Amino acid sequence: MARVLSQPDTREALRAGVDALAGAVIPTLGPLTGPVALEDKNRGGSPELLDDGGTIARRILQLADANADVGAMLLREILWRQRRVYGDGAATAAVLFQTVFTEGQRFISAGGNAMLLRQALEAGTRLLLDHLRQQVRPLETKADKERLAQAVCGDGDIAATLADIFDLLGPHSAIEVRKGGRDLGHEFFLGSYWESTVPSNIVFDGVIGNRIELKDTAWLISDFELDDLNGLVNLVTNTYEAGRGALAIVAKSFSEQIIAAQGANSRMEDFRLVYLEPPGLLDEQEAALEDLALITGGTVLRTITGHKLSSVRRAHLGESELAWVDRNRFGIIAGGGDKTIVEREVEVLEARFSRCDDERQRMVLRARIGRLRGGSAVVYAAGSSESEMQYQTDMINRTIAAMRAALLEGTLPGGGTALLRCRASLRERRADSTDLHERAAWDILRVAAEAPCRALLDNASHAAPGLVIEEITAAGNGVGFDLNAGRLVDTHQQGAVDSAAAVLGAVRNGIGGAALALTVDTIVHRVNPPLAIEPGGLPSDTDIGNIELR
Repeated sequence: MARVLSQPDTREALRAGVDALAGAVIPTLGPLTGPVALEDKNRGGSPELLDDGGTIARRILQLADANADVGAMLLREILWRQRRVYGDGAATAAVLFQTVFTEGQRFISAGGNAMLLRQALEAGTRLLLDHLRQQVRPLETKADKERLAQAVCGDGDIAATLADIFDLLGPHSAIEVRKGGRDLGHEFFLGSYWESTVPSNIVFDGVIGNRIELKDTAWLISDFELDDLNGLVNLVTNTYEAGRGALAIVAKSFSEQIIAAQGANSRMEDFRLVYLEPPGLLDEQEAALEDLALITGGTVLRTITGHKLSSVRRAHLGESELAWVDRNRFGIIAGGGDKTIVEREVEVLEARFSRCDDERQRMVLRARIGRLRGGSAVVYAAGSSESEMQYQTDMINRTIAAMRAALLEGTLPGGGTALLRCRASLRERRADSTDLHERAAWDILRVAAEAPCRALLDNASHAAPGLVIEEITAAGNGVGFDLNAGRLVDTHQQGAVDSAAAVLGAVRNGIGGAALALTVDTIVHRVNPPLAIEPGGLPSDTDIGNIELR
């Protein structure tokens, strides 16, 4: 039988859970903090040390108190979303969530209406976001990029490496992070590359190493399920007679008979036949085919439009002067596509990206822009042990996400300064309002706007946070408090800046999530509930026959 928890017990349970999770995350905010130790029984008693708020939240799967666990999991979902999308700002989102939730509960306990307060908070958040956007500055120089990276990861070598990459390749660049050796390193690659699956390793027989170089290659780009042997023989013959050095076929799948034909071709010394399957979901596969057609000058042949292998003509094929294939990806260095058309498509995709607010669509669009622009990089994480390399890998990926967001949407003064600058407008709105719930919302948001800066000062063990906040408020725009130097500085000159996208995301996620949580009236506990390992999801093998998903 399910257990039901009602008010006022619901309110207290949610607050206990929020406070517990926020208490594990907020200590990571700021440059003068240490890591949080998380117990992990699978590590033989050795705790895991983490300084990333989003990852800390992700590691906490369940609280012992089932009632408090509901509040903790609400916050956990928000913090991991913040970390995954923006790479930074999870601790700020935690501060905002906890502050708004605590202050909002006080008002509701005194007789306020939760739904009306939520509506007022959401309206106030829009004003807060508008004022933050007015403070945004672009991230322009390489030195600016390096300072931002340093602020995110705290590692000078990683900051210099990523600044070098983004300065050369731009915000949409394809960057892969791999585990390396004892020293951090990176390298650049010309052209564009795609993730792919090679349906048979026959093509690598007799090859030294794991990469095949392809010169003067024709490209068949399709969604075919290839099983027409006669059509393949005719296509290979025509391509060979046209003087091509290779034929690369991109298709949905290849039959055993077709793969066997590739084995016969592998004995040819002056011609190579390569099969490639694009991985990923349907939208990723479609994007890969479209980009490949643009770069090679070919045509995407689709079964639904009546195309088949026997109807392929030479005009359908793309071409490349130089390409390569390994077991996990392939790349084109010199494609035969029209560069003007490619540039126009990049402009269209960038415009779509700027208007898009769907996380998955943005990921696909960013991959396409980077691919069509050309150029990519690999960063090799360093460490003396596997766990150390994994730690640095995660840190690099987090910094990459934060830098992408900052390059696209600019930076804001760091240290909570940008939010502090919004308090005057919030105070004015409060004075102009006669509605009880609106006035409460402006008061709550004014306290929330101060909370991240106060948390930073508390984490640095500053003796008088209130005095520092008043000094910052009295100073000019862009002036903040340098915790390392212990004095007021120009945040942009000093490099004490935050990714604008991360701050805006933290405001939306933290305040919006708290406003929604304030309206929760009842908690229903399931009997033997499944454990969600990932925020917002269930394990793939979970039996959901008796679970209602909303």
